[in-house]
Amino acid sequence: MKISIAIISLLIGVTLTGCGGRFGRTPDRGFINPSSIGTHNSMGEGQGMLYTLRGGHIDLAHVRGPADQTKQAYDRAYACIVSGRKSFTVKPAWERITNTVEFEFPADWDKVPQAERQRIAHEIAIKIAPVVGYNSSLYHEMLTWKGAKFFLIEPEEKSSFSWEDIYSNMVGAHVATEAIKAGGDFNRTFTRLLDEELQRLKVVPRDKAVEITESVRGKWFTSARLMKKNMDSHLDDDISPCIVPGYTSEPPITYPLPTLEGIEKYGIGVKYTIDAFFMEHNTLKRMAGTSGPLEPLKHFKPIMQQLQQEGIARGLDIHK
Repeated sequence: MKISIAIISLLIGVTLTGCGGRFGRTPDRGFINPSSIGTHNSMGEGQGMLYTLRGGHIDLAHVRGPADQTKQAYDRAYACIVSGRKSFTVKPAWERITNTVEFEFPADWDKVPQAERQRIAHEIAIKIAPVVGYNSSLYHEMLTWKGAKFFLIEPEEKSSFSWEDIYSNMVGAHVATEAIKAGGDFNRTFTRLLDEELQRLKVVPRDKAVEITESVRGKWFTSARLMKKNMDSHLDDDISPCIVPGYTSEPPITYPLPTLEGIEKYGIGVKYTIDAFFMEHNTLKRMAGTSGPLEPLKHFKPIMQQLQQEGIARGLDIHK
């Protein structure tokens, strides 16, 4: 009986993630100390919520899931370009979302020397990686906002676009990209760079994080509802955090929105599309005004514009 209960509990934990197979949390609870983040993708991997003075709340599940997707996108893009394969996919764990990247190679690509193909593959793949890692996680928020239930019991309305989600996603994609550039064992390098990034963001101890969060109870959240939403994506060139007022005079740290700008100089065409096995996917396509494949770098802007207006109409506090 104990084994059965443990298995059921594990399955329930997985179904509530929406974060690459990890247990995500709403930003009003589940705080841990920064010393407990552990090694990425290990048995000691820490999960939970942090607060940073210059980056607001950070959900480690929303950091780690996009980081893994970023690394997977890099590895697959690099292998495709070196070998001349035409496409690859990245599918986040448990989510029924498919990211597809297609390549169009010059006619003489097979005649390019191996070392040169590897150099170009790295340059292009390092641009593709955070684009896929970040936008895939953003699409999870879009789908749940429109009502998609990833595992039938996930509380979408409360958690969708909660104020730390997309910023945490961007932290994961950014740090993963830097870890790929640094080389070596990815998990260990990512762990070290994540710790450095949290220090740059001015992470605070658990007790201070709880105190700061409680200061906006009733304004940003109640026990039943999250009124503060971060929908700052694709409407400008960066991702900015929601900062609880009154605890720092330093400016927030923003991250540039990942793009594919610059890869055209290599003469390889790249097309990135996203699909999902939900009725809400077709709703979002209609919002984007397309009957063809949904292209995040082209279609997410008009979708986000409309989602922001929906949030305002619901009476939510929308960070833009």
